[in-house]
Amino acid sequence: MDTGDRLAGLLRGLKERSGLSYGALAKRLHVSTSTLHRYCNGDAVPTDFAPVERLGRLCGATREELVELHRAWIVADEARGRGGEVAPAPPAEPAELSTAAGSDEAEVVVVASPEPPSRARFTGALAVVAVVALAVPGAYLVARDGEREPRGGSAAPPVPAPLNAGISSYNWAEPCGQYYVLDQKPEHVPPPPAPQDSRPWARALGGIDGGHMQLQVTVTGRTQEPVVLSRLRVRVVERDRTPEWIAYSMGDGCGSGITPQTFDIDLDAPRPYAKAVAGQDGDRIVPAKDFPYKVATGDPQVLNLDVHTEEHAAAWYLELEWSTGDRKGTVRIDDGGEPFRTHAIEGRTVYGYWPDKGEWVAQ
Repeated sequence: MDTGDRLAGLLRGLKERSGLSYGALAKRLHVSTSTLHRYCNGDAVPTDFAPVERLGRLCGATREELVELHRAWIVADEARGRGGEVAPAPPAEPAELSTAAGSDEAEVVVVASPEPPSRARFTGALAVVAVVALAVPGAYLVARDGEREPRGGSAAPPVPAPLNAGISSYNWAEPCGQYYVLDQKPEHVPPPPAPQDSRPWARALGGIDGGHMQLQVTVTGRTQEPVVLSRLRVRVVERDRTPEWIAYSMGDGCGSGITPQTFDIDLDAPRPYAKAVAGQDGDRIVPAKDFPYKVATGDPQVLNLDVHTEEHAAAWYLELEWSTGDRKGTVRIDDGGEPFRTHAIEGRTVYGYWPDKGEWVAQ
């Protein structure tokens, strides 16, 4: 079965079992009806797992079915990246909440991110902020391979890494509250959006991730030969005291599918590193397991990262080291070509939105 057909078949089965129409599901998923048809017919593959997961949950998918959906989406997304027959997700339509992101297989793996809008441009932008945002929010991945040089001393041409890595979710815990720090008074902050759109909403307001930043990195091999993931390095490029901004809580979100491995990254440590810790997969404890890991085509590895600071405003990025045979290299994971930024929220007032009052209230 074609990899795209497998994902489409799973989606169609869930849709038919739910008894809901394409129109009703599309409205609740915040996509157009035609886009949902393309997903279920195998004519397009979402650039992020999030809409697939939301569709599964709306249709009452079990945890096992969500895991199967996640695997099918990863394989279909890989087939699209290799130039397979699966069509890319279409550009955003007026009713859509996401736009498609491509990848350059020649030398970099990119999930593009727009530049954050300036505050001057924010007026009236909330109606379209989800169209500006990408389904995979803000991850920019550069694959760099090989330290070898050809004879003559000239630099070797870039070689594509034998793996892909992408940010599947910014909220992997269950429940998964998210905080953002804004230089805005509560009366000037609009209501929060749907959970999947909270990060582009915050970026449009000039906000920065607050406290614990939870990233989920999905790594998949692009060849049948196993690729060893040997280390995840944390590179802190800036660390200062936090400005006097205000923290806003986004509330609860949702979790993910494939059993992950969990790592704690303390940005306040003198030399931050990724520490393997026990994680949670539904009601099951996942024991801590450190590097190395192996990935291959159709055999992904999910890394849950809890990156946090209690004292600083930190800028940082990640480097994932890999090897296969006599080749080795590094995949850099950052935020649209810039470092991720995380601000401490300890000791400051945190506001949560009360829908019945229609306003932000100090917690």
